[in-house]
Amino acid sequence: MKYRSVLFTAFLVVAFAAVSASAAPLLNMMVMTDAPGDTPVNWAPSGTDNGDGSFTYGGSLVDPDGHWTLEWECTAKADPFLSASYTLVNTDVNTLTYTLLSTLPIAPAVTPASLMGGSVGGSVTDANFNGVGGAATAPGMPLYAGLMDGVSVLPIYPDPNAWNVTFQGETVNIPSVNAGLPGPVIPGPAVINDIGIQNQFTLTPGDRVALTAFFVVTPEPSSCVLMMLGVAALVGRRR
Repeated sequence: MKYRSVLFTAFLVVAFAAVSASAAPLLNMMVMTDAPGDTPVNWAPSGTDNGDGSFTYGGSLVDPDGHWTLEWECTAKADPFLSASYTLVNTDVNTLTYTLLSTLPIAPAVTPASLMGGSVGGSVTDANFNGVGGAATAPGMPLYAGLMDGVSVLPIYPDPNAWNVTFQGETVNIPSVNAGLPGPVIPGPAVINDIGIQNQFTLTPGDRVALTAFFVVTPEPSSCVLMMLGVAALVGRRR
């Protein structure tokens, strides 16, 4: 009877997990600038089911304070990975520092250790055709940071880096950099609640930056082996 009870409980857990997995993860988005008195813009979009456990989110926004316009698309899966593509135009009259943040709740937690990988790349365009300006890393901050539970664990393009235009209408590439991919293969800590991608950069007035970023986390292999051995031992004792 005890053995049947364990099996029934396991069935309920798996069934609950399957139902939960069918719901779109509650992706959270934010854009913030260093303009005086600026208010960060936060939103939680609805996702479209891709049929493989991942969901796609997207849309366009105009900053109510007049500092930017944004087109964006994210694909996310709670087990977990997150990709984000942005096209942002500086509609202010000043060079501003922008922070773009995507945060994804995960399930289940990845413990006690993880493997991670990430990437970022894109371009900067002289969208106002004045032949000057561009984008650069914000002082002391990387262009890209992979986050676990709100803590930066994987930086790419550390400060200082800059991508400047030299003639009217020019587009300058931000070469794609992969860290720990394909894989992931970089050892990382446990992650309990969420992963995220933070992109931070300065951008000159009237110009446009396009970025594509990716972050993936998996359990460290020895952790998976230990978990399976623990489950086997528990079932053996119940018998």
